[in-house]
Amino acid sequence: MKTILETIDTRYGTDNYHSFSHGNTLPYTGAPFGMNYFVPQSSHTDGSWFFKPDLPIFQGIRLTHQPSPWIGDFSWLLLTPVTEKISKPDIYHRQSSYRPDKSIFQPHYLKVHSNRYQVSTELTPTTYGACFRLTSQRAQPISLILHSGAQAHFRMLDAYTLIGNLKEETNPAKQPLTMHVCLRFDQPIQASHALGEDLVLDFEQGKLQFALATSFISEEQAMTNLPQADFDAVKEQTKQAWESYLHRFDVVEQGKADRRIFDQTLYRLFLFPQTFYEITPEGKEIHWDFSHQTVQSGKFYTNIGFWDGFRTNFPLLALIAPDTYHDFLQGFLNFYKETGYLPKWLAPDERGMMPGTLIDGVIADAAAKDLIPDLEEELFQAMLDTAEKEDPSKRYGRHGASDYQALGYLPADYHESVSHTLDYSYSDFCIASLASKLQEKQVPQRYSQQALHYQNLFDSETGYMRAKDRQGQFRADFSPYSWGRDYAECSAIQNTLSVFHNIEGLKELMGGEAAFTDYLTRLCQDQPYFDVTGYGYEIHEISEMANAHFGQLAISNQPSFHIPYLFRYSGRPEYTSLLIKSLREEAFQAGWQAFQAGWQAFPGDEDNGSLSAWYIWSVLGLYPTCPGKPHYDLGIPLFDHLRLYLPQSQKWLDIYAHDNYPHFQFVTKTDLDGRSQQRISHVDLLTSDRLDFYLSWLPNLSSTHV
Repeated sequence: MKTILETIDTRYGTDNYHSFSHGNTLPYTGAPFGMNYFVPQSSHTDGSWFFKPDLPIFQGIRLTHQPSPWIGDFSWLLLTPVTEKISKPDIYHRQSSYRPDKSIFQPHYLKVHSNRYQVSTELTPTTYGACFRLTSQRAQPISLILHSGAQAHFRMLDAYTLIGNLKEETNPAKQPLTMHVCLRFDQPIQASHALGEDLVLDFEQGKLQFALATSFISEEQAMTNLPQADFDAVKEQTKQAWESYLHRFDVVEQGKADRRIFDQTLYRLFLFPQTFYEITPEGKEIHWDFSHQTVQSGKFYTNIGFWDGFRTNFPLLALIAPDTYHDFLQGFLNFYKETGYLPKWLAPDERGMMPGTLIDGVIADAAAKDLIPDLEEELFQAMLDTAEKEDPSKRYGRHGASDYQALGYLPADYHESVSHTLDYSYSDFCIASLASKLQEKQVPQRYSQQALHYQNLFDSETGYMRAKDRQGQFRADFSPYSWGRDYAECSAIQNTLSVFHNIEGLKELMGGEAAFTDYLTRLCQDQPYFDVTGYGYEIHEISEMANAHFGQLAISNQPSFHIPYLFRYSGRPEYTSLLIKSLREEAFQAGWQAFQAGWQAFPGDEDNGSLSAWYIWSVLGLYPTCPGKPHYDLGIPLFDHLRLYLPQSQKWLDIYAHDNYPHFQFVTKTDLDGRSQQRISHVDLLTSDRLDFYLSWLPNLSSTHV
């Protein structure tokens, strides 16, 4: 019987195009939160889209750090095994066909067979490298071609060991970055030569094993990072590392539900952020400091965007992997100490992308759940400092912080001003919350007031959040269907609801509960109309909404993630379960049919675990509508019985769905240890034994408000 790890196929969500996304994922083989991932490359002419699951072309194994095609790769290396003399330097002349249906794509194990060379390539990863096993079916001597987009320099340390240095500049800061690579073979290198800018290594035998490791510190550290066990032992170690996370979810009785999608999303949850610190032979944690171009002590993580991650995957990790979550925040605190700002989008250094400084939500959520008592003071000062100063380069921190402070909103001459204002308002809530916990004197009141700044952009005439100029006048040319310009990857329809921290205040602005209910209902019932005024063209997020048949609920992208759960705060709370079950089945399950044929799975960009985590939350029947508030809103579970391990209390929680028939789409009652619930606190969840959802075909005649 296959284990959960062996049933996962990493190609889920990898069939994508620049103009339309089914996840925009790569089939990463690696250790959980590893420094490197490994992907078979099928194309060198499509930029960031270098893997196509249905293209039976194998150009080699790519060591990659690409978190998203929109970010691009850095410090990558392509390794291609061949058994022929290759005379032309372009990749096209060395590529081979392969059988996708006969290949193995697992988190801890990759196997691809080259038809042209009749070479089987196997790989199993570690946190800092991998073990390779190459086998020629014709017993022909194997050669290995090394190719990189960076300036690469290689030298032989001895007959068995190759050292490489891949030098490039980071984006957008243009800071020098060097990745050191060490390859240690089980047989001597017979010869080597250049092939254009590439290096070819020749070996005598038709079987070759080697270990590979990287370091951003030094050549010596790369050698230290080499796997210390043989192939099979490393495979077992990495298997155990994955299972230590995956087995925190135990599907006891799946009922009529299909669990395959759930398993795929679990794998995606434990990929990002990636480790960027290393451990010396003496056991000291060290990392590369981009700001000072030197080595510093302590943890560091990269390849994560907080605009994406604060909503779903970080709160989920807070629940099921709190120690790892604590480590992440230690690493992000080190980034603040080195730059003077908390990070926004790391890959590997600060990219300065997306609105807000939404790591504030990650910090506030950790503090509210008592996960970081030793870091609260330092992280609070980091939040406060980042909020109250501006970076002249506009790469770090809050864009337009002084204007926001002076006007109470970000004016329309700033790009995505409405999204920025709403995100700053939420961050102000996060700062106020942690300040109150730390018993600060003046900060809580000040930032609690600033947390209401979202009100300054609400237009009571149209019922939407609208951009204002510096004189306080709303932008004249307004359409609620217009994407971009004032709104980040959404329109006013979705963005108006981005007030996670004060839903009751938003309801009041809109005219009360009835008006709020009507707004949500119209959003779901509306046609997926849009105009492209802000972008000037149809971005892929628009296309995905227009083709999904979910009205204006663009579940493919983050601004809509929480909208189904807002019905819990409306006059029709039962609509939440109806929407969640529909979205699970149509946005993801419908994709499963395509997945079987074409690897199309997610309704949009998976975005470093955020959409996977949304699905997992919606399988559990819980949702963290406002990270920073230690409670969960209720949805509808997928499985008859799922056990969830909670490390913070070191116990299991049993989640049951009673009468869990496919056509039962409503929840009549939810009990936590026999006590009826409308919302569940984090503390109560940790201290309880079972959570029971009672499902029905029709909703209750009288809906209970939360």
